[in-house]
Amino acid sequence: MKLLIVHNKYQSSKIGGEDIVYNNELQFLQEILERKNVFSFDVSNDGVSKFKLIFGIWFSFKYYQKIRKMVEKNHIDIVHVHNFYPLLTPSIFKAAKNGGAKVIHTLHNYRLWCISGTFYRDGYGVCELCTKHKFSFKGILNKCFRKSLVQSMLAQSSFWFYKFIKVFDNIDYFFVLTNFQKEKIKILGVDEKKIILKPNSLNMSFSRGDNKNGYVYVGRLEESKGIYELLKVWEKLDEQFVLIIVGSGDDEENIRNQYNKSNIIFKGKCSREKTLQIISSVKYLIQTSVLYETFGLTMIEAMNFGVPVIGFNVGTRKDFIQDGVNGFICSKITLKDVIEKSFEYKDYDFLSNHAILKAKKFENSYVVKKQIEIYKQILDEN
Repeated sequence: MKLLIVHNKYQSSKIGGEDIVYNNELQFLQEILERKNVFSFDVSNDGVSKFKLIFGIWFSFKYYQKIRKMVEKNHIDIVHVHNFYPLLTPSIFKAAKNGGAKVIHTLHNYRLWCISGTFYRDGYGVCELCTKHKFSFKGILNKCFRKSLVQSMLAQSSFWFYKFIKVFDNIDYFFVLTNFQKEKIKILGVDEKKIILKPNSLNMSFSRGDNKNGYVYVGRLEESKGIYELLKVWEKLDEQFVLIIVGSGDDEENIRNQYNKSNIIFKGKCSREKTLQIISSVKYLIQTSVLYETFGLTMIEAMNFGVPVIGFNVGTRKDFIQDGVNGFICSKITLKDVIEKSFEYKDYDFLSNHAILKAKKFENSYVVKKQIEIYKQILDEN
């Protein structure tokens, strides 16, 4: 069995969860199946020419030819695509299929139905308006792609074109990351037979440190991540409740000035290593995102350290958090009460131990081996 793993990376200065998953998965697959059987192809958005992108975003003949050549030359059995937008374009799905390979696409976002990829709109909340009509202009009018009318028009038009030429029909299977996501795309019309639940995985240590203190929020400082809801609550808490905030955003300076309190510590953007170090030292991770996250990478990283998670009951959260078992599920209304309850929670060790048990279900050696079995089953269908 020979694999080709494909990914359109984000900018080097803005490494996202998809990039982390791609690099991790590729490395582990090569360790198990050997490098001679696992090929990779990736591009980066670094230095992208917006002018060239206007013409190349529709169907990249350049990457079509490269992928097809790799598939045919190396007798690739399966092409597994993570992100394809904007540089690779869905041309790579057709290239893989025409080259004779089975095609898998991991849905790291909802961009096939929503140009922002999140089903969320600032000032509105969860938004699925564009799923109601085949040709919806809502994403353009609301500037859903990078808050730009021109870029939203280009993004929406490109996806209309992709669907018009039926290029997504070349995908044999979709990997989804949670049960919530599986049910969501079934409702959106994806054939259940083409959907396979395969969560992301990490290489973890399963360690629980002593003398843990405080709470940590990790994420972008923006409305969709619930940071404003969190800070409004924290203003009402006693100063013994210490919150560490890791992340940055366009409104970071204003947020720092508005919530200038001794028990709210802004760390700004940190390296992955520093972020993990901070997570391992606190008692709880707080996940207040109010959009449909497709996974929960930070939650799994926290649980790996025996750190329970407090999260809003939105989207995939219940796929990871069991209320009162490895953390707490709450709402905007109950967040303050839950935080106060968690502070000196008598069964904290119970939560911590079960957090580690949950994280073990997403360990590389477990998930990737199951992934390889899925690959084999797909090939056996022939």
